[in-house]
Amino acid sequence: MQQVRKNLYQKLQNRFSGDQVQFKDVMTLLFPVIIDQFFLVSFNFINTAMISSSGTAAISAVNMVGTLNVFLVQIFQAVGLGGTVLIAQAFGAKNYQRITTSNRGTVQGAVLVATTLSIAFLFLHQQVIQLLFGGAEQAVLENAEVYMTGILLSYPLQAIVEGTNGSLRGVGRTRSSLKLSLLMNSFYILFNFVFVLGFKMGIIGLVISLNISRLIGAIFGFVMLYLHREIFRNKIVDFFRVNLRQLFHVLTVSIPFAMESMFFSGGKIIIQTIIVSLGTNVIATNAIASSWVQLSEIIPTAMGSALVPIVGQCIGAKNLKDARKLTKSFVAAGSICLVTVDLLLLPLFPLGMKLFNPPAEIIPDIFQIILIVMVFHGITWSVSFVLPAALRAAGDSVFTTVTALLSMWIFRVGLGYLVGLVLGYGLPGIFFVMAVEWGVRGSVFYWRFRGDKWYQREL
Repeated sequence: MQQVRKNLYQKLQNRFSGDQVQFKDVMTLLFPVIIDQFFLVSFNFINTAMISSSGTAAISAVNMVGTLNVFLVQIFQAVGLGGTVLIAQAFGAKNYQRITTSNRGTVQGAVLVATTLSIAFLFLHQQVIQLLFGGAEQAVLENAEVYMTGILLSYPLQAIVEGTNGSLRGVGRTRSSLKLSLLMNSFYILFNFVFVLGFKMGIIGLVISLNISRLIGAIFGFVMLYLHREIFRNKIVDFFRVNLRQLFHVLTVSIPFAMESMFFSGGKIIIQTIIVSLGTNVIATNAIASSWVQLSEIIPTAMGSALVPIVGQCIGAKNLKDARKLTKSFVAAGSICLVTVDLLLLPLFPLGMKLFNPPAEIIPDIFQIILIVMVFHGITWSVSFVLPAALRAAGDSVFTTVTALLSMWIFRVGLGYLVGLVLGYGLPGIFFVMAVEWGVRGSVFYWRFRGDKWYQREL
């Protein structure tokens, strides 16, 4: 047994090491991101389970607004991701002045975009909810309005955390970004227990918990930047001084990331409006099945996040060999992890349903959707979501954006509508089309990765 472990460790060391990047460095960067992603998904999982005690109308409202929330949050998260790429390449090139200015621009840019979105949608949230989800029941719409208002108020605070984490990951300080995320999400879960389960405040309890935890996260975001002042070389007061040129540069680099997120999440919202027309039980089925599926995607999603600074630093150091080798290793490992976790979770399905406590009649539908996703997970997911992280880190984000746009709207939205509604296959048909779209998009990304153009753009 000891020899088997030794051989396995040796193989992992060979697969996840390069000329300049060592196995120890990769694992030091990767494990905190996996834990961070685990708590993020677990938080969503627990969140859905907690609100289930308030009924299917509350579950449906949280799920509907959650989809719109992801669409908006990913816009200012894209600024953090753009900052990660800029800082990682500067770190690889040992350009410390650019690290300083990019850090400042990343935090400021995230806050600017988040505040703009918050103000705009606070004025328009009723119209947006009616436009997208007007076909839902009145109880669902009332819960959705309250939940969306509370989420929008938290955006500027969350943006500070996103900008800080993006900067920390760019220089490989993933342990620090993990601590910040854990702190914020732990307080959120704690306050959910108090307000949702303790005081039975339902949606209002979620909103209160969210805003208090985001305020705590924002305060400690600045604390974390202060603790890493030796690498970022910014004082807290510097973040209140705006360098328009640097801010514009960060936002410009972030635009393709934001557009890709908007197009991808926009397609999800369109699918959500289709699902709304199928009834409250179908909305709840989608919410619970999606939460379950996300559990097996924790590790490969984290691999995609960790691959950005790794490849960014390799590209900054002009080390293409390591960038290619480590990308292939991450994609393969992501597929293996998906299959393994899916098989481990399958026997736990009955226990999971007790946690969510859905109506008995929708449990078979939830199980059917999980099986559909499991069939495609190991084959197509990793190449569709982990591989493009390497392309983006090298500056090839325009190509990934265009590819995601076309595949999303042609296949997932267009074909999903045809199969789900026109042909009458409902939610299972929509999920089947989604899984097929992973394969189409992944094939295009793999073709791009085999060529040379993806790493030739200078940021």
